[in-house]
Amino acid sequence: MGRILFGTILLFLAVYSSKAQSFNSNLATKLQQRLDSMVTMFSYNTKGISASVYCPGQGIWKGVSGISYSGQPLTTDMVFGIASNSKLFTAVTFLRLAEDNLINLDDPLSKWIPNYTNVNPAITIRQLLNHTSGISDPFFTTGLLDTIQKYPTYAYTPTEILTWLGPKVYNPGIGYNYSNINYVLAGMVAKSATGNDISKLIRDYILTPLHLNSTFYDIEEPEIGTLAHRWTGDIAVDLHDTSRISLNTAGGPAGSIFSTASDIVKWYHALMSSQVLNANSFSELTTFVTLGGKGNYGLGLQRSTSNYGTTTWGHGGSTIGYKSRVIYDLNMQTTVCCLSNADWSAVDGITMLLYKLLLDYLPAAAGTISGAITVNQGQNSVTYSVPPISNSTSYTWTLPPGATGTSSTNTITINFEKFAISGNISVRGHNDYGDGTESSLAINVNSILSEVLTINIFSLTSGSTECFNAIDTITVANTSTVTFSSGSSSELIAGKSIRFLPGFHAQSNSYLFAHITSDSTFCGELASSAIVEAPKAENTIKGKSVKSSEKTANQIVAIYPNPNNGQFTLELTTIESGTSIFIYNTLGSVVFRSTATNEASQIINLQGIKKGVYIVKVINRDEQFTKKMIVK
Repeated sequence: MGRILFGTILLFLAVYSSKAQSFNSNLATKLQQRLDSMVTMFSYNTKGISASVYCPGQGIWKGVSGISYSGQPLTTDMVFGIASNSKLFTAVTFLRLAEDNLINLDDPLSKWIPNYTNVNPAITIRQLLNHTSGISDPFFTTGLLDTIQKYPTYAYTPTEILTWLGPKVYNPGIGYNYSNINYVLAGMVAKSATGNDISKLIRDYILTPLHLNSTFYDIEEPEIGTLAHRWTGDIAVDLHDTSRISLNTAGGPAGSIFSTASDIVKWYHALMSSQVLNANSFSELTTFVTLGGKGNYGLGLQRSTSNYGTTTWGHGGSTIGYKSRVIYDLNMQTTVCCLSNADWSAVDGITMLLYKLLLDYLPAAAGTISGAITVNQGQNSVTYSVPPISNSTSYTWTLPPGATGTSSTNTITINFEKFAISGNISVRGHNDYGDGTESSLAINVNSILSEVLTINIFSLTSGSTECFNAIDTITVANTSTVTFSSGSSSELIAGKSIRFLPGFHAQSNSYLFAHITSDSTFCGELASSAIVEAPKAENTIKGKSVKSSEKTANQIVAIYPNPNNGQFTLELTTIESGTSIFIYNTLGSVVFRSTATNEASQIINLQGIKKGVYIVKVINRDEQFTKKMIVK
């Protein structure tokens, strides 16, 4: 569980970011109006609906319509049973166990649990989670549910539930058959592999790191918040005062989680935006199987084609007194969740109609950006375009650091400054209901600082035409003595490779005449029209050796968050006039340089920069401090 802390940090940032977002008021009004009209239309079988929507760039909308019970309207913080939407929590927990090398998805049941009647010991964990085990389901085929309702306070053990199990439907891996017993068995495997109940694993891996503070695993954990009354049957029986012990000890990992609609869309957003699983695990999660014309099921997640031709992921759930539905759109990256407090409600149709509203009003996902993917620093008038985005009235473009250009249409012309760096060009559509999903194109910006210029050193005198920071260094090889204008002397190269900071162009038809000025800048001209390269991480400044200490760096420089997405805060406890900030990639090339402001917190935005490890160097007078930074 070593990734839990890291996950917590990422989710803190995501939660913090979502707080700064504001859900579009026009879209919120449309969603609430449609929810109210649908609940009114289906009032004969729908007591109430709690709904939530996540939209990129806007955050979360929450709405309710209907009642918990007579005289008590639903509120957005009321908690519902999510039934089989619990399965995704269980499946993701197993993927995290696999990441921590505690289990393997291809482990057979025989490795972890004893043999049971009608359970093939060769069934793998993967086959449990994607319902290809061939196991039948007594919840649907026997009198188990009737017994649960007759004795609601009885606490079942998993082995007791297995005694209700009938013969296999088919051999493992041959076909698809949805069975809650698959997830009951998965819970038994988790307990054997880790010594912990699946409820604790779900909390440790998911609920706590993601701050899903209104979600709990029923019976094994205390209730959180106010539960919406649950209703069942055609004659609308209120089961609020009826025990859930029998029901949710029987279902366990297959359907015992309670939550709010807003927690569920927050959960989906975190999962789908790579905040929970690594890339390999996410691929496992979304490997959908269809056998015998049935399925299209991944691990706790189902794939569907909507009536509107879009591909969606999600799940449904139905238990005694509650019903739920979640829809996630791959292109728009939106999530819609509806929870109902009646097991015969029209929640599936209502969720789909709220999703249709997003399709009708929000800008569509941006298409592929066309244009040059490799440019040079200093290259101007480079044009990029994207196919027209439906429902869009304007377009928002985001450019890599050092690139300039503005446009509100589907075409933009960009200038790449001499200090521009590689990154992403992104665009999204916009209208009165918000933004659509952006499309990005990775741009490689070639540095013009690619050649090393070798020159002869002459007498360094005053009266020059170009000046540079004194941190620019002259690399020493064979020595000769050169007199500075100050009268001091220094040993320099014979061979004379000189490196300057990014952005400097060598002068043509000139020699190097240089001096050190009173403000410690290096001035002169170069004897060639060649371009010189950016400096590496030399440990000299102003002709002196530079002190560098990791202990001192930790006291002087703080980077947070770290890892980050290219945008971060550099906290400096000591700031002096002329303090310089440099960021190097692993090749030693400078990707960012700046002079620190007088503020302790320096906000640096390199969003779009390539993922990897970078070195941040801060230089104060004759000291330098380096810290490692990771861009994820």
